[in-house]
Amino acid sequence: MLFIVISILLTWLLCAAACVGIGSLFLSAFQRFNVPTFQRSSDRSLRTGHDDSSSSTFRPSDVPTFRRFSLPDSFWTGFALITAILQLYHFFRPIDSRAVILLIALALAGLLLSFRRSDVPTFRRSDDLSQPSNLPTFKLANVFLVFLAAALIAFRSAAPTEHYDTGLYGAQAIRWFSTYPLLPGLGNVLGQLGFNSSIFLCMAALNHGPWRDLTHHFFVGFLLVALSASIIPAALRVFRGNRVSYSAPGATENKKVAASDWFLTFLFLPTAIWAATGKLSGANTDLPTTVVCLAASFFLFRALAAAPSPLARHSERSEESLFASPQLSLLIAMLLFSLAVTFKLSSLVFAFTGWLVSFFALCFNPAPQKKRFALAAVLLSAAIVLPWICRGLILTGYPFFPSTALGIPVDWKVPAAIAEVQADFARSFARIPQIPLGDTSAFRWLRPWFRELIREREGFLIPLFFVLAGALVAIFKAKRNAFPRWFWLLLPSLAGILFWFFEAPAIRFGEPAIWTAAATLGTFAALHLLDGPVKNRIFLFALLLLTAWAAHPRLLWNSYFRPSIHVRAFLPLPQPQVVPHRTASGLTIYVPVETNQCWDAPLPCSPYFTDTLRLRHPGKIQDGFASGSAAAEPKVR
Repeated sequence: MLFIVISILLTWLLCAAACVGIGSLFLSAFQRFNVPTFQRSSDRSLRTGHDDSSSSTFRPSDVPTFRRFSLPDSFWTGFALITAILQLYHFFRPIDSRAVILLIALALAGLLLSFRRSDVPTFRRSDDLSQPSNLPTFKLANVFLVFLAAALIAFRSAAPTEHYDTGLYGAQAIRWFSTYPLLPGLGNVLGQLGFNSSIFLCMAALNHGPWRDLTHHFFVGFLLVALSASIIPAALRVFRGNRVSYSAPGATENKKVAASDWFLTFLFLPTAIWAATGKLSGANTDLPTTVVCLAASFFLFRALAAAPSPLARHSERSEESLFASPQLSLLIAMLLFSLAVTFKLSSLVFAFTGWLVSFFALCFNPAPQKKRFALAAVLLSAAIVLPWICRGLILTGYPFFPSTALGIPVDWKVPAAIAEVQADFARSFARIPQIPLGDTSAFRWLRPWFRELIREREGFLIPLFFVLAGALVAIFKAKRNAFPRWFWLLLPSLAGILFWFFEAPAIRFGEPAIWTAAATLGTFAALHLLDGPVKNRIFLFALLLLTAWAAHPRLLWNSYFRPSIHVRAFLPLPQPQVVPHRTASGLTIYVPVETNQCWDAPLPCSPYFTDTLRLRHPGKIQDGFASGSAAAEPKVR
C-alpha cells in the first residue's frame, strides 16, 4: 500500500507541475501582450531617473504587471487550458501519447520561463493583496498538513473501484477517446456517451505509459487535493489570526482574518467529507465538477473582496500588483465557470450565472485595462465552451444532450425519442433513485425526497445552519448599506439551487450552489461575530466536530477505509463477461451478461442492444455511428 500511495502522490505532483507550467506560460504571455509599453517606460525611467508619466495617461504603478504568479492562479489557469487543448486535439486525433508530449512540452516551457526569470511560484498566500514577496516562502505546518491530506486522499484513491457510472459508461468513454478521434454519433452506441463530459478527455490523457488502464485511481483525488491545498493554509491563517486583507463593512475594526480565508475555511467541511467518504476511485463526474465550481466561486469571492493594495498605489514598479489583482481573479473565475459547464451539464445555470457576475464585475472594475481583461476572459471562455458545444453536435447531433433543443439534421443524430428517455430517466433518478418513472412525475416525489434530504448532514443540514446564521446576522447586526460586494455570489447560488430543485434535485448536483451560499453567508457571520483568535479557534474546533459528525463515524472505517487496507497493487477495472451480438447491418456489439455495466470491455460495448445501430460507412468505425431511425429525422428539432 505504501508503494501505491507514493506512486499516486508522485503522479499528482507531475500533473500539478504540468498545470502550473502551462498556466505560468499563458500568464507570462498575457503579461507581455498586456503591458509591454509601460514596462519599457518604467525601465527607462528607472535608468534615467526621470518620470516618463507625462508621455502616458497612467503611471507605471497604475498598470498591473505580474512577474510571479501564485500556485493556485497558475494551477487552475493551466488546468482549464489543458482541457481546452484536449478538446481541440480530439477533433483530429485520439487522446494519444502525442497529446501528452504536447502538454509536457508546453509545461516545460512555462516552468523554464519561470525559473529563468526567477519567477518561481511560491507557497505564500495567494489572496494577500499587499504583502510583498521577493523570495519563495514556505510554512512548514502548511506543507505538512497538505501532504497529510494528500496522502489520505491517495490512500482512498487506491481502493477498489465501485463507482457505478464508471462501469456504465465512464470507463468506456475513456477507452473510446484514447482509441479514436471524436466519432460522430457515438451517443447512438450508448446514450450516456453523449453526455459530453470533458472530464473523460483529461482522464484519457493520463491513460498512457505506466498509468495505462489505471487512470481511474488518479483524477478525482487530484482535483480534491488541489482544492485542499488552498483550504488548509487558509484555515491555519484563521487559527493564527493573521493580518487582515479585508474588513467587513459595518464590522469591528480589529478583524485579523481575510474574508477569503473564512470562505475557504467553511469549505473545509465538505472537502474533508468528500476526501473521507467520496467515490475517489473511478470516473466520477460529479465531484470534479463540484470542485471546479467551488474553485471558481473562490476566485470570484477573492476578487469581490479585494481591497486596493497600498503597495500598488505607492510603489514605482509593483511587480506583485497583477499577481493578486481582482482582474486576474475574475479572469480565472470566468475560465473555471466555463470549464464546469464542459464537465457536467447540470452545472450550467450556476456556472453561467457566476460567469455573468464575474464578467460584469470585470467590466465595472476601475482598473485602466479592464477592457483587455474582459476581452481575454470572453475569448478564453469561448475557446473552452464553443468546442464543447461542437463536440456535443458531433457525438449526438444536439449541443446539450439529452436536451433535444437546437438539434441539427445529420445522419448520426440520436433519435429524439431516445434523447427524451435519457432526460426523463436522469430527472427521475435524481429525484428518487430506482423507482418507476411515473412515481417521480409531477410533485409525487417531493415528500420522500424531502425525508431523505433532512438526513443529509454534509449536503443540507450543516450548510443550512451556516446560511441561517449569516442571514440572521445580516438582518439584526449589519448596518444599513453595509453588505459586502461578495454578496453577489448569492445570485449564482440562488439560480443554481432553483435549477437544481426543479431539474435534478440529487444532493450531489446541488452541492456547488449550496456550499457557495453557505460559505458566503458563513463568512459574513464570522466576520461580525468572531473578533479575536480565541473565538476563531473555538469555531475551528466546533467545525472539526461538525465534520466528524457529518462523516458518520460509526460507518467511516468499515465502509470507506478498510477496503484500501489490503490493497497491495493497483487494481484494474473489472472485466465483465460479454457476448457478441450482431445488428441488422452486421455490426458486432458486445453486450455484458447479468449486468448493465461494460466496464473495460472491448469496443464497441453497450448494455442496451439496438438492432438498428450501424456504421455510417461500412467497415469504417472512425466515421462514426448512426441509428436506423436517425436518418428518418432530418428535421432540426
